[in-house]
Amino acid sequence: MRVFLSAGEASGDLYAAALVREMRRLAPDRSFTFEGLGMARLRSEGVDLVADTSNWGAIGIPQALARAPHVLARLPKVAARLRAGSPGLFVAVDFGYVNMRLCRTAKAAGWKVLYFMPPGAWQRGRTAGELPPLTDAISTPFEWSARTLSEAGANAHWFGHPLLQIFGQAGIDGPRDGLAILPGSRDHELRLNLPITASVVRGWPEGVEFALAPGADRDRISAMWSRLAPDRRKDKFTVGAASDVLRRAMAALVCSGTATLEAALADCPMVVIYRTGPLTHLQAYLAGFKGRSVSLPNILLQRAVVPEFAGWRLRPAAISTALRALMTDGNARNAQLEAFAEISTVLGPRDAVTRTAELALGMA
Repeated sequence: MRVFLSAGEASGDLYAAALVREMRRLAPDRSFTFEGLGMARLRSEGVDLVADTSNWGAIGIPQALARAPHVLARLPKVAARLRAGSPGLFVAVDFGYVNMRLCRTAKAAGWKVLYFMPPGAWQRGRTAGELPPLTDAISTPFEWSARTLSEAGANAHWFGHPLLQIFGQAGIDGPRDGLAILPGSRDHELRLNLPITASVVRGWPEGVEFALAPGADRDRISAMWSRLAPDRRKDKFTVGAASDVLRRAMAALVCSGTATLEAALADCPMVVIYRTGPLTHLQAYLAGFKGRSVSLPNILLQRAVVPEFAGWRLRPAAISTALRALMTDGNARNAQLEAFAEISTVLGPRDAVTRTAELALGMA
């Protein structure tokens, strides 16, 4: 069975790698050829990567335009691979600005197309767009997304959110201590978030641990941090184990994104920051995103569960105060923990990866 997976974000690489493992587990006697686009996790699963997408991700039009020449120059090679040999199953994972193109290419070349985690699925009211005619099946993590896609004619399935199966929901037993920092997986996120993070933790005691994305250059990021915070040489940097870091921390400072959901599932109270360049900030403002939530816990529960600091509200002193409250104020901690318990209801069943793998195996 030939399977081509396309993941362009760290979270997509996580979901795609989990899908590969589950397909192999469910069909041990089946012969698979896995190839595609991805990062460290897919590579560790033995997937033949046509290109590494570690630096392909972007937020907003300005960053997408900056990345476009690099990305577009590599797509002809990907298209040639899809057109060569016998077609199989093409699995797109989020990463809409590349995967929508590749879905068209794969479909035209005779591949079955499964979209796992369609782009923007978290947005209530988002239209189906071009997805129905470009896909044979869709596995989406949110019930409202499946409903919208099905009404538009797509073969859409809601099996729950894969993070529930990948990480589980229960927190660890034993004491928690210190502060976890998840500064983002993209290079531009690190460049934007590390300076403000240095200001936030200035004067904090030891016990700060960074959770870096798989494949991250620990030495380079540590050197960046040393220049920004020369007095914090005892801070730790852990690569590829965000769940473990979150499960032993008292609280977390998290760059907006999938990491906010990981923190909630690890029962780690958090403060969320969202910093973009000025042009991306202007784009969001003009598009009507002013005042909207940027963290998944707040978006999913449709209320303010975790403190968010974005745009003009990115003031280090206020962020530090909010974090200290989570470390010392039982009421502030418990309010978040009680809200996190509600999230599992929204996320649905806990076997999304297994059921998506079964769907994928049935499409061959």
